[in-house]
Amino acid sequence: MKYLLFILLIQARDLPVINSTIERSSDFYEKSIDGYKKNEFWGDFSYPLSGKVTASATKPANNKRTYNIKNIQDYNLNTAWVFESKMERKTAAFEFIFKFPKHAAYAGAYQFDGICYIFNGYCKTLNTWTENSRAKKLLVYYNEQPVCYIHLKDTWHFQSFDISKFFKNRRDGKYLDSKYEIKNGDSLKFEVVEVYRGTKYNDVAISEFLCDGGTN
Repeated sequence: MKYLLFILLIQARDLPVINSTIERSSDFYEKSIDGYKKNEFWGDFSYPLSGKVTASATKPANNKRTYNIKNIQDYNLNTAWVFESKMERKTAAFEFIFKFPKHAAYAGAYQFDGICYIFNGYCKTLNTWTENSRAKKLLVYYNEQPVCYIHLKDTWHFQSFDISKFFKNRRDGKYLDSKYEIKNGDSLKFEVVEVYRGTKYNDVAISEFLCDGGTN
């Protein structure tokens, strides 16, 4: 196991870095968190990734408030997936296990196109976002194989990143020479490896994590 972890660390050291961008289209860009809560467009064109999502760590529920990983796909900025970043556990990961219809060997109409959208941090209010930590860098794994890093912006704005070039997309006929192809039962994992520190809490939060038409 130690040898395997060492090999993975060596592989991850020289991975490409993908930078996120803020969605500045007039349909999606807002000047406040409340503006995004009232904006229906970002939720209309973004979708949960197909399959089961799990997390390696989650902050325990506080009264009726939960921090479950399912919160990243509920289209509700008042909720978030949260984990506690402490000395004994500085990072955590969330993972999607793809599940497609039986007739779709490589996903077919459900093909993952590699464009992901995120509300980084706890976007309930500006104060909540500022006080809690946010993800800074994600390490992406395909079936436990390191693929790339994602560098996220430290903003509550709706942002996106594109990792489509790493995956074959038979539906659109794109990147057919790529090394990876997501099939039924495959996993895509995002490990939070660096964070932006909040002003008050060590809790790291992500409010939403969706994709571009992956289950449309």
